Amino acid sequence: MNQKIKPGQDLVIVGEIGTYGAEKLLELHPEEIYKRFSGFYLSEEKRKLSEQKDVMEQWYHAAREARADEAEADPIEYAMPDYKKTYGVTEIRNVEKGGILKALWDFCEAAALDPETGRKKGYGLGCEFRYDSIPVSQFTMEICELFDVLPYRLWSRDCFLMTMEKGDHFCRDFLEMQLRASKDLADETFAKGSRVGFDSEQHVRTTEPVRAAVFGRITKEKKRIRVDGSEIGYLTRESYEELDRFI
Repeated sequence: MNQKIKPGQDLVIVGEIGTYGAEKLLELHPEEIYKRFSGFYLSEEKRKLSEQKDVMEQWYHAAREARADEAEADPIEYAMPDYKKTYGVTEIRNVEKGGILKALWDFCEAAALDPETGRKKGYGLGCEFRYDSIPVSQFTMEICELFDVLPYRLWSRDCFLMTMEKGDHFCRDFLEMQLRASKDLADETFAKGSRVGFDSEQHVRTTEPVRAAVFGRITKEKKRIRVDGSEIGYLTRESYEELDRFI
């Protein structure tokens, strides 16, 4: 990634936020959750999460196998070769403990660090982003409501924050790539006599795709503006992990 981050570039998330935290809450407090939701609903939501994890792990595994050095493997590069160049990707960061808000704050602050000394130099990046454009599953939202948890500060896994020139094009092509690959796999297994991937009427049943969305942009101003519905606020240095309250 030789290009630099600059104003006007898109903020993109690949993967859904808070999934690890939601799964952990289900593990820690199953009785409360099963009292609120039906077993069928929970099994369906867990299936969707499992499918997304399986897809990402396959990409990770293939990416590791393809690398000869010790550098960290990029699962998206395996799924979409040369995507960084194609869509003008300038930076990538994992979204982990502390959720998307911590990842975004650290992301913006990192731009102000001197690469040689590690000391802060300047004000970092400004941005504007929307809560309602951040991909989060209905299951995660309902778990968060039950335990009065903010999903945007909930532990995520297999989730990436990126800046790029062509965010909308990337998100569209990323989805189309997954749907095409899923259909090809279903067609292949059906041709071999297996009904895996098809329902009783032979309609293709694709696996749950990994989501991607543009949720904001880099700005000239150094303010980090957060939009929540009709309200406007600011991203702050405040950093905590919601899951820590339950462990």
